[in-house]
Amino acid sequence: MGSVVGARLSNHPDIDMIAITGSVGSGRAVARAAAESLKRVHLELGGKAPVLIFPDADLKAAAASLRSAGYWNSGQECGAACRVLVHSSVAAEFTEHLVREVSEIVVGEPGADDVELGPMISEAHFERVKGFLERAKDAGIRAAVGGEPLDGPGFFIAPTVLVDVPGDAECALEEMFGPIVTVETFESEEEAIRRANEVPYGLAASVFTEDARRSLQVPAKLDFGTVWVNTHLVIATEAPWGGFKSSGYGRDLSLYALDDYSRTKHVMHSLARG
Repeated sequence: MGSVVGARLSNHPDIDMIAITGSVGSGRAVARAAAESLKRVHLELGGKAPVLIFPDADLKAAAASLRSAGYWNSGQECGAACRVLVHSSVAAEFTEHLVREVSEIVVGEPGADDVELGPMISEAHFERVKGFLERAKDAGIRAAVGGEPLDGPGFFIAPTVLVDVPGDAECALEEMFGPIVTVETFESEEEAIRRANEVPYGLAASVFTEDARRSLQVPAKLDFGTVWVNTHLVIATEAPWGGFKSSGYGRDLSLYALDDYSRTKHVMHSLARG
């Protein structure tokens, strides 16, 4: 069992550091266990990445970007572009582009050449994601495409776009970790920033705009470890990766990771004789 092995590693006196990529609950459990021996902990946990789409954005390009960034690995990616916040003036047009892109996603066994989206990792996770969709439907949230499991064998969830999503909805705030993108609207830049930051996660976010000022100022105000502009889920090995808030602490990739996974030691020699 992973929990048994994880607990043993976390509290073992001969292990100096433990790093985990997993859920917020798993990260808390590891940090509590590691506290007994005061070992260092590196946490890369969950995410609920908002995508802020402003009226001047290239809407077709944004939708095309989300086709991969929102549904890669069937949405089982902590940095997935899963929560769209789009200005109300362009929401209908953007949603039309997004629904068209998502409707074209090829679902099937991952080994096939043309398949873009495979199944959930397990039956338990399939049931969890299905539960989110059922509760969203009960709350009056509409699926513009998808919204249900696919018929046939396997743990497949149809690639889904949820619309008419209120800002306080469960599906807008909780990490679903499936092929589901929610669409909300906003009226002002300040509102978009506030609502993007209201989730407990702080791993990744993105901003789509052609405005130079906005492309600099909005990312600075977003409380996330990585913020992309006019793209999403582009990982570079030379750039640090890690989150804020409930998404954990520590950095993978880049020179920052060398610091995280190393210890600084000071050795001083006196060359005086006598």
